Amino acid sequence: MKKELVIFDCDGTLADTEYLHQMAVIHALDVLGFPGYDVEFCLNHFVGRGMAQVQRIVEEKEGRKVPDEFLPLYIQKCEELMDKGVEPIPGAVEAVRALEQYYKICVASNGEPETVVKSIISLGLFDDFGREQIFTKSQVARGKPFPDLFLFAAEQMGVPPEACIVIEDSLAGVTAGLAANMETIGILGVSHAPDQVAENMKNAGVIHIRDTWPEIVDVIKTL
Repeated sequence: MKKELVIFDCDGTLADTEYLHQMAVIHALDVLGFPGYDVEFCLNHFVGRGMAQVQRIVEEKEGRKVPDEFLPLYIQKCEELMDKGVEPIPGAVEAVRALEQYYKICVASNGEPETVVKSIISLGLFDDFGREQIFTKSQVARGKPFPDLFLFAAEQMGVPPEACIVIEDSLAGVTAGLAANMETIGILGVSHAPDQVAENMKNAGVIHIRDTWPEIVDVIKTL
């Protein structure tokens, strides 16, 4: 089937913000009396997951409830850090501009709506997507690794799943893309452990895994 829609993840795919988000998680947990979390642990366990999932992981590890203040503290710290600047993944902006000439485009992120929109604005891509083409896990029952968000985005964009291309940097993201029966491409551009991530993606069933955006655009041209 001819591909009609390219669905972009945000953090780690368009925006180089994974480290920033994990620093915000560490800050919120520390304030609430959960010290000892470092960037390495967070990158290994939290990348690609929504904050509700992060909260559940921490609660299982700690054996106690994470207070409800976690999410607003996390969002507040994220926005504070983002005010210092958000960098794009190299080639991401150019890729979006190239692909939107031939495909419908949208964003589908496990992030919080406030931080996802702020990232897209900071990258200068808000006019390319528009608010109505930025979807987050707040709009569905289950975030990634479940397919709900991608299926919702495709439905809103009026495109069948088989005609969609998903671009993701995390195992949770590619798992969701594959479960949604969409062509799924892995990007390793800013991964903290690219070899391991690539292996995990291959084991999950991802065929196309690339390091850079120009390589991904070339793959899409062949689909």
